[in-house]
Amino acid sequence: MVEDFEQDDFDMLDQSVKQVLIALSQFEKGLLVKVDLLHRKTGLMPEGLNDAVRHLSKSKFIDILETPKKMGPYEFYAVEITDLGREVLAKFG
Repeated sequence: MVEDFEQDDFDMLDQSVKQVLIALSQFEKGLLVKVDLLHRKTGLMPEGLNDAVRHLSKSKFIDILETPKKMGPYEFYAVEITDLGREVLAKFG
């Protein structure tokens, strides 16, 4: 819940994590964003994008589409920002 998250927690997020969260927030709710589009929106290289997505998923800020399909060097195919991710960004971003 957003009540369990504080400004200091947001400030400590890596810049690439914030960058991915901000990029995902620009898409309408319920839209799955494929890795190639997320890569273009953020400009992050595969390692940085994989790390950011992994961190955001563990924090429950995004959901990763469960599929065996992967896109090249990326560890995922598509993601969706959660309501929690949107709330944290709206409150602290």
